[in-house]
Amino acid sequence: MRRLASLLIALMTVAAFGCATTPGPPPPPQFTVNVSGNWLGTWWAFDGEGGSGDIRGRFLQDGTTVNGEFIVTGRVNVNTTFVSGVVSGNQVILSTPSPGNLVVNGAEMSGVVSGLTPVKITLRKQP
Repeated sequence: MRRLASLLIALMTVAAFGCATTPGPPPPPQFTVNVSGNWLGTWWAFDGEGGSGDIRGRFLQDGTTVNGEFIVTGRVNVNTTFVSGVVSGNQVILSTPSPGNLVVNGAEMSGVVSGLTPVKITLRKQP
């Protein structure tokens, strides 16, 4: 009887380990906003004679990846630039052309982009 009990305990232990699973891949990054579309706004340089002006363009979002093209006017005349980054929660974290962090609040986003001088950007999504 003792031998049978030991055998049952051993079988239950093997069965329990057999049911254990290895963890799967981590969940994909989460984002709570979709910034795809046309945006229009302003920029303003904090320091020096950087000036201010208008900015307009388009973001295309695929999951957490964001790419786009913006036209910047003002003291810099007209400059078309490619932008890229990622969305994390309600933030757009830019990596190109310069590092920046824009916080999305409904149909508006604003934040600071670093370049030769930090620039405050405020954008509004266009219908």
